Amino acid sequence: MAGHHRIWRTAFLILLSAAIAGAGRGQDKKPVSRPPHDPGPVQYPVPQPATPPESGGPADGLMVALSRTQAYSASRVSSYERKGGPRDNVWVPATGAEITLAEIPGPGAIAHIWTTFRGTGRDLILRIYWEGSAHPSVEAPIGDFYGVAMGVDAPMMSLPIQVSSEGRARNCWWYMPFGKSAKVTVAAAPGRIGQKPETISLYYYIDYQKYARVPKDLNYFHARFRETDPAERGEPVTLVEAEGSGHFLGVVMGNRTRTPGWFGEGDDIITVDGTVSFLGTGTEDYFSDAWGFRLFTSLYYGVPVLEARGIGSRLSAYHFHLMDPIPFRKSFKFEIEHWPWVSPRPNTGRDYFSSVGFWYQSTVHKAWPRLDRLISSEPWDPAKGRWFVAGALEGEDLGILAYRSKLGPNVRPEILLEMPNLSGDRMLDFDSGGEGEVTLLVPSEREGKHTVKLYLARGPDRGIAVLSVNGAPVGSPLDGFLKTDDLTRPLWPPAEYVVPDVVLKKGLNEFRFTVKEKNPKAEGFKLSLDCLVLEPK
Repeated sequence: MAGHHRIWRTAFLILLSAAIAGAGRGQDKKPVSRPPHDPGPVQYPVPQPATPPESGGPADGLMVALSRTQAYSASRVSSYERKGGPRDNVWVPATGAEITLAEIPGPGAIAHIWTTFRGTGRDLILRIYWEGSAHPSVEAPIGDFYGVAMGVDAPMMSLPIQVSSEGRARNCWWYMPFGKSAKVTVAAAPGRIGQKPETISLYYYIDYQKYARVPKDLNYFHARFRETDPAERGEPVTLVEAEGSGHFLGVVMGNRTRTPGWFGEGDDIITVDGTVSFLGTGTEDYFSDAWGFRLFTSLYYGVPVLEARGIGSRLSAYHFHLMDPIPFRKSFKFEIEHWPWVSPRPNTGRDYFSSVGFWYQSTVHKAWPRLDRLISSEPWDPAKGRWFVAGALEGEDLGILAYRSKLGPNVRPEILLEMPNLSGDRMLDFDSGGEGEVTLLVPSEREGKHTVKLYLARGPDRGIAVLSVNGAPVGSPLDGFLKTDDLTRPLWPPAEYVVPDVVLKKGLNEFRFTVKEKNPKAEGFKLSLDCLVLEPK
């Protein structure tokens, strides 16, 4: 073991001597320079503020404003049990009787309203009256007022309105100033009247501010509910309309569609003081979304309700102009086109629309018709507003005597639903495959010559039909080809084809459509008969 210790001592002395010698030699060398990308340790100066302006003072901003002295007193009206106990609610009868929740003397402002109850957003109507007016300046189903349309309970989180507890805890922070007085009421909605249970248990807070004097530049808060069902063919839907001087704050829109697929190709149209001032590019575009809708909420816009596309599906969307109110001096009107994706023409849908428009104005608005009916509470009719060509025989109602298709015996004439531009919403569709025919039985009330008007839907896969009546060829070939636009709309509204001097017998007549040819640009040999009109000579 002693030998091993001597070996280690010797090795240690050798290494120590080498280290000392190396350190001495290093003093004769120049310092090694760092590469350009390695600046070495950085020494920052101690941070100091720039010189403030001579007029310097407290900063501006929302959080700074909260620190300033508030020039009002605050209080609350609520549904608390006056005699004590746990039943802190009011009972709203299902009779339609208006129940006063609060009467607040002015000057002041309502700052916050919270409500909750067991029910849906269209069970109650909320109304607010300013300055002792006999008619309300706020009138809407409670759910729509709180940003969620169609009577659906759903959460949403915006800046002025927030709804939680699966849509049952409703809050609004709209600022609502007044001079002499404010009155807040609720009543059972028209569709809720007479239903069980006989009363609705409502809990509420109404927080308000009390002022020493009437605020300068006082503008009254307004909100009005509207329904349109069905949308009128050829005319846009009015969502908001106001008279006076004020500024528009936004809208909550509800929709229930009667057409398959996407409903919202319609553009927004805003008219200020009689001048069209805003024209949009699509329904979802106005609501600040794109390429259709998806379910979401945010500070200024959102979609709290979105059901799968299809006939009967419901939607609720909102857009609040908090950063960009739209002023008006005399009048304001907000319209939107109803334009289903399958239609090449605007204002051809038949959807249900609802809206709540929000705005301020310098005077209490003149009376509007009282909300004594809710269309949405009535039975849903998907065929409502269906239109027909006057005096037409519908293609889908005609008897089929015979048919033949090159594609085989299983290719039959079909009745297709293709809304909204077909008479009666349906048509008779047949694919000859390039060599085929279909014979229909057409009733006539008179014998003799007739002018026959055929309404054939057109598209890129429609062929050329030749018509014979009771075995005799009539008229010219009927070319149904049409190159549609690049938006994948496969079918264009029917065109009228006039066939003169067709001899008919009283009773049933055989109309045979033979399809062997097609336009060189056509992609198929289909025939689509919407309807026909017989005009006796």
